[in-house]
Amino acid sequence: METIPLFGPYSLRALRAEDAPDIFASIDTQRLHLGRWLPFVADTHQIEQTRQVVAGMLADTANPVFTLRDGCTFAGLIGFKSADGRKRSIEIGYWLREEQQGKGIMTAAVRALCDLAFGEMGMQRVEIRCGVGNLPSNRIPQRLGFLRSHIEMQGEQLSDGTWIDLNVYVLTH
Repeated sequence: METIPLFGPYSLRALRAEDAPDIFASIDTQRLHLGRWLPFVADTHQIEQTRQVVAGMLADTANPVFTLRDGCTFAGLIGFKSADGRKRSIEIGYWLREEQQGKGIMTAAVRALCDLAFGEMGMQRVEIRCGVGNLPSNRIPQRLGFLRSHIEMQGEQLSDGTWIDLNVYVLTH
């Protein structure tokens, strides 16, 4: 599960501690793009913060995280969260550098993680939550046959203090 080929030069690679500088550089140079929908961007100002978050992700073995790669270049992050072995349910979260959007990379990556969740991990349900107004992010689960289960009212607080509603998409095995 170290590397998963997607298409062309694109692949998923299991997150490593040494990915922290690339992740931080993306956050730091794409604050406007990423910060619109990702609340943690406004609070991430030092690489050490990113190193700590990556260490936490690596310690959480129930929820694997992957870097998206364009050849050897970091393109984004995707991973599992909120694994519930009893309910056999898991959530996928993701983000992509602005110049990588619109190429089908994230759709392929989410498809690969669904295959992993339903196959190797034995899950029965995969969820994705997207800000109602984040149309590119919403298109991914829609494209892959997820059904919108419900709207989580005021499900996330953005960095400017605004609360937004989240579309909750579900795919079952």
